This record gives sequence, structure tokens and C-alpha cells, in this order.
Amino acid sequence: MANKTLADYAQEKLKEASRNLGLAAIDFSIPDEQLIEMRDTVRRQAAEAQRLQKRKGLLGFLGL
Repeated sequence: MANKTLADYAQEKLKEASRNLGLAAIDFSIPDEQLIEMRDTVRRQAAEAQRLQKRKGLLGFLGL
């Protein structure tokens, strides 16, 4: 149950980071350095969400 919650939370964070990056990409007042940081955040969130999804799938039958 807890893994499902963590995976869902990670997925929400990924969606939020992606949405922010998309909005920033069309706002030319945001510095390039900040866009690069936002891209890195999206990559980290995606990796975390994927890791938790794999863990949930792998250990899901155990109820962990």
C-alpha cells in the first residue's frame, strides 16, 4: 500500500515538473540556466517514478 502511494506521489511530481517545464519553455523571460535546472528536475522525477513503478510491480505480489 505504501509503495503505491509513493509511486503515485512520484508520478504527480513528474507531471508537475513537466508542466512547469512546458510553461517555462514558452516564457522567454526565464533564464537558460533555470530551464536547464528544470529539465534536470524532470529527468530526476521521471527516474524516481520509473524506479518506484518497477518496485511496485516487482514487489506488488508481496503486498509491500
